[in-house]
Amino acid sequence: MTQRRNDAIAQFPRERTWLLPALQAAQEAEGWLSPESLAAVALHLRVPKSEVYGVATHYPEFRLVKPGSRLVRVCTGVSCRIQGGLTLLHALQDRLGLKAGETSPDHSVTLEEADCLFRCSMAPVVEVDRRCYGRLDTDRLDSIFDPPSPRTSLVSVPSLLKPAGDTPMAALGRLVEQSLSHLPSELRLVVGAGSCSESVGSDRLMDRLAEEVERQGLSATVVEGGCNGMCYAAPVVELHRPGWPRISLKRVTLERVPSLVSALKADRCPAGIEAVVWQESSWRGIPGLDHEPFLRGQHRAVLERCGTVDVSDLADALRQGSYAAFARCLEQDNPMAVINEVKESRLAGRGGAYFGAARKWEACRNAAGPLKYLVINGEEGEPGIFKDRHLMEGDPHRLLEGILLAAFASGAGRGILFINGEAELSARRMEQALRSAEAAGLLGERILGGDFSFHLELRRGAGGFILGEETALMEAIEGRRAMPRPKPPFPVEAGLWGRPTVINNVETLAAVPLIVSRGAAWFAALGGGRGTKLFGLSGHLVRTGIVEAPMGVTLRHLIEEIGGGSEDGRPLKAALVGGPSGVIVHPSRFDEPLVPGGTISPGSGGVVALGEGVSIGDVTRTLLAFNARESCGKCTPCREGTGRLLALLQQPQNAGRRQEIEDLAQVVRLASLCGLGQSAPLSLLSAVEQFPKEMLSTPPDITGKG
Repeated sequence: MTQRRNDAIAQFPRERTWLLPALQAAQEAEGWLSPESLAAVALHLRVPKSEVYGVATHYPEFRLVKPGSRLVRVCTGVSCRIQGGLTLLHALQDRLGLKAGETSPDHSVTLEEADCLFRCSMAPVVEVDRRCYGRLDTDRLDSIFDPPSPRTSLVSVPSLLKPAGDTPMAALGRLVEQSLSHLPSELRLVVGAGSCSESVGSDRLMDRLAEEVERQGLSATVVEGGCNGMCYAAPVVELHRPGWPRISLKRVTLERVPSLVSALKADRCPAGIEAVVWQESSWRGIPGLDHEPFLRGQHRAVLERCGTVDVSDLADALRQGSYAAFARCLEQDNPMAVINEVKESRLAGRGGAYFGAARKWEACRNAAGPLKYLVINGEEGEPGIFKDRHLMEGDPHRLLEGILLAAFASGAGRGILFINGEAELSARRMEQALRSAEAAGLLGERILGGDFSFHLELRRGAGGFILGEETALMEAIEGRRAMPRPKPPFPVEAGLWGRPTVINNVETLAAVPLIVSRGAAWFAALGGGRGTKLFGLSGHLVRTGIVEAPMGVTLRHLIEEIGGGSEDGRPLKAALVGGPSGVIVHPSRFDEPLVPGGTISPGSGGVVALGEGVSIGDVTRTLLAFNARESCGKCTPCREGTGRLLALLQQPQNAGRRQEIEDLAQVVRLASLCGLGQSAPLSLLSAVEQFPKEMLSTPPDITGKG
């Protein structure tokens, strides 16, 4: 074990920037960070042991206490909490004889609460040894302890060779020619295998489908795709066949696989499986979009290929148009044209701050210095937010093309794609896409034979909501505790290691290839000049998942028309918009447009529907407690104020309590150093304003107590 740990640490250059990756490698080798591991990392990287300890204790995913052989984590974030997460926690405590946070005396198992497992559309969720189980109830708890079967359907995808060509467009043409020599069977069965759907067995479904296709001799290719956003209907299998429209089969079970394959072999649509055809009217008895409100109510652009493209195959992405916009821009060799196009589209950052993307690129391009960086923030550590994972899992090459366009426009020569430490599937698929792009000459030196070079590496986070703040993210990359830096200077002036740095969100960059290829006017014509926005729908809804709608959409449209309203048919009590940095919205405001800077901001895109029986006080305390735990501690208003607000909510009611809460919340909002601290009390302020009686009553209710 010691040698394995030392070998894992030794792979990293002896520079402080590799502190988080080295700690992650040491923890992966031993299961935790022992004092000996911390000392070994300090020695190798030549960082003082005290500072290594300070970093290790700062990030919540690092373990300085040895866990049990098996690790069980129960999600108690808002989406899971209101749908039975606490009941599952109490049942597991009884079953294991442990309280949350305890390890059994024989070290066989550890039981923990998790702030969020980011499968919110599949609530409630429990994780056992890194595998998540969604839509869980107490009757199925025994089954989650069975070891999962090894995957059998994973296939190797041939790499494309770096092409020769006089121009970038010619080089891309050679790559497309190669991709056409690796055509799959005419019939493609694309299994929606995202992190959400894997929690309900889509990976096992893919294995079973591949076995049955081979057994029955069906000429078809079983493809691993991402989730198309229809999480409520998972596991989903999409059918792509010449002469047929795109068809999505819903809730496909293992038992249905033989009859599904038999029907396709007979050139028939499968019977007995609910389906939708992606055209306005029905086809062969399968309802069209006119009978599918989840899809009919959207305007899909960034999401359009999720669920159709083979996530492991660069050739399939090329056949579907990837890198064409980038190659054309390389050939034109006019970075300012890209900046101007995106500026005219009015694309603003989709991480929640909504700052103009092209303004960052232009400022970085105009900054002095030969070396510039592009950082892609895929941390997405806010409970209730899971859209960026869907994009990375479902269409990795579209994101890579957006990264390349942003780097070309801003003059960046190096990039870091920073992905949440627990987003295993996102990281695996992006790593695979990155390596295949490098091998094909789409990353690295003189891309597609042109003069532009760009090197991209993937880094993993170790937890911490603060990593959503761009300067704190840079501190983490440099190997320090994630704490915001004062501004100015801004990152585009002095960012990573003092170099000009652009930081963009995943959803932001995924929209860029579409804007460049279709034109600024196309994007600006949507959403009142603001384009489209992705939303993650979860909570008490009939239809949960990832949706895309024009900016300015209302909560009523998202919740009632797309999401189908509450599961029990009763009116909803409220909605949480924007996660821990967001607000709680009363139904009387569901018709107000979601507009950045408006009366209700869409924030980062999370929408949790709260049913009639939910305690608003409990939801608010859950959000506030998360913000208090996740405060980086650098500034006093956030560090002390959030904890004090939480304590005030527990005090007996008195005449001046509301005023005291509101006054302190305003201090935290106005005086905190970064945007996360400033937004920490927003859910509390909105709840007190709209639900004063419930919020100020004592004792507090607890949602979902079992």
